[in-house]
Amino acid sequence: MGRVVSTAVAAVIGALALAGCGATTAATAPVRLSAPPAAGAPSAVEPTAGRLGDATVIRAGGRPRELSLGGRLDVRRRGDAPRRDGVGAGAACPNPDLAPSAESLPVMLEATLCLLNGERADRGLAPLAPNDRLAAAATAYARDLVAGSYFSHTGRDGSGVLERVERTGYLTRDAGWMLGENLAWGTGGLATPGSIMQAWMNSPGHRDNILNPGFREVGIAVVTGNPAAADGLGATYATEFGAIEDVERVAAAKRRSPARRVSKPRKRARRHVKARSARRSARPRRGDERHGTVGRVEARIAI
Repeated sequence: MGRVVSTAVAAVIGALALAGCGATTAATAPVRLSAPPAAGAPSAVEPTAGRLGDATVIRAGGRPRELSLGGRLDVRRRGDAPRRDGVGAGAACPNPDLAPSAESLPVMLEATLCLLNGERADRGLAPLAPNDRLAAAATAYARDLVAGSYFSHTGRDGSGVLERVERTGYLTRDAGWMLGENLAWGTGGLATPGSIMQAWMNSPGHRDNILNPGFREVGIAVVTGNPAAADGLGATYATEFGAIEDVERVAAAKRRSPARRVSKPRKRARRHVKARSARRSARPRRGDERHGTVGRVEARIAI
């Protein structure tokens, strides 16, 4: 009888333990960030969404060119980047998964720049130097995207990347230049520097801007909020790429160019004058022709 009671008690305890495990599992089961919350249920996790803007580039004397269209964020790891000793340079960057907040924005900026230059380093490209004026243009535009609830490379005032960068005084008169712009926003797990950089690298045009060997400087902005909803969630990223040609070299080339253009007509004019003088000197004078004719006639008469 004692054995029966012990067995029954053990069975009850085992059943309670199993029920408890089931309840614990249901409570701690991982929630997919991309799944929308049930209707009427409180949202315990920030919803995950995000988009890329078009990747654009523009050169001095040219028009803006779209390298890639925008779209949903693709954060899949491709594994197609060259690696040094099996580890990418970006792997050493701290805080790639940092969530956005007013306090974390400066650290997120540093992480984004580190990841960007890590991608360049993995391919043997020089790092981009941070530039305050490019950063000012990026920050002002990222804030306007959130405040205006729109997402485009054309601003509410009709400005493009050239006009926005030009306002900061970054461009130099009489010097060649090249500019590029990458935009993105994300919420939840897609708002981190690592997710945004991975999405940019998975887009051919955004990747071209990041790996363009002609760019030398960059300005990065990360602001809280997103253009899709006025809920203050997530983060919006703007990256302005830039390169200015050597001003002294361009100025020297322009100083030489007028001299070459002026000297060629002068040389042609001098050659033309010399040739005309030579032709004139080769012609017989009218008096010589007249005297020669008379001499021939007198000789005939004498014969």
